[in-house]
Amino acid sequence: MKNFGTVIGPAAALVLLLLQSFGPVSARDEDICRLFSNNTVIRDPESCSKSITCIDFVSHYSTCSGDTAFFNKDTGKCVKSLSDESSCSISCSQSATQFLADPKSCYGYYYCQDQETALYGTCPQNTHFNATTQTCTRQHESACTTSSFEYCYIVKDGVNFDNRQGCDQYHVCSKGSLQSKTCSGQYYQASAGECQNKALVECEAHPLPKDVCGTVKSPKANKFVTDGATCRGYFYCAKQQDGTPDANPQWNQCPEDRFFDAKTESCRLANQVTCAADRCDGRTLDFVVSSSKGCRSYLRCSNGVTLDEKSCGNLFFDEEKGSCVQQITTYPVCA
Repeated sequence: MKNFGTVIGPAAALVLLLLQSFGPVSARDEDICRLFSNNTVIRDPESCSKSITCIDFVSHYSTCSGDTAFFNKDTGKCVKSLSDESSCSISCSQSATQFLADPKSCYGYYYCQDQETALYGTCPQNTHFNATTQTCTRQHESACTTSSFEYCYIVKDGVNFDNRQGCDQYHVCSKGSLQSKTCSGQYYQASAGECQNKALVECEAHPLPKDVCGTVKSPKANKFVTDGATCRGYFYCAKQQDGTPDANPQWNQCPEDRFFDAKTESCRLANQVTCAADRCDGRTLDFVVSSSKGCRSYLRCSNGVTLDEKSCGNLFFDEEKGSCVQQITTYPVCA
């Protein structure tokens, strides 16, 4: 990363040299790439000159330099200037041989080499750029406040990314405007950038079914209820002091090969529980009994997802043996 401290002046140059050994500024606490699929490239929300490539939910940074000091999130290239509305349209027309602050960063700055060319630089760790004094100063001496960012200022149109408010929700920018979308009968998989079978998505924010913990007139207190999305998942509705329904019930799920039974509020063997969701979810078996009446059909499972349903014809399916048998075999789920 290039530093232009020597251009600022003797005093400022001395400060920069003394602080050079501190290293780069620490990254944000929560990686923004948790929202994006692999190889998605965005502009760093903390700089007009940096790009981020997301790989396995981890940010990998690149910095634009020289006479193309700005990163264009639409083209994915370093450019000489930006004219969008993301407050990154810095102009050197009236600031030749001067330094301008990076509006997205307290430690970034631009040196206007001439009236058209801005060169990017950063202050050392624990310092901020002071546009008034044209120097890098200690953080405790700085009054810097960066401008807030909107996702559509750093992500190009048409790129899906996760909405952490619910497993079935995601965002996409359209004409520079943030749109909220909902998967139909599926959950959003951030790593794939698309809606997928619920069983394939590790969900931390299951959408709450309507009146999941009852109503104001009839709240469910200290009760376990189905999550309405998976065969294994359930919510615990805790009793509230004011007598209202629990607005934030705790989610959990049954162990492998166990489904949640709403009637008994317990985890039971999967072949004993009726469930409309994917019956291969959390199963360790490759073949499981179908809920089709007669117990003569079975499901083929792969990684917790149903591939298809097969019939045993006039035979019965034995889940323990994983095969069709002549002996009459029934389970509560298909009896």
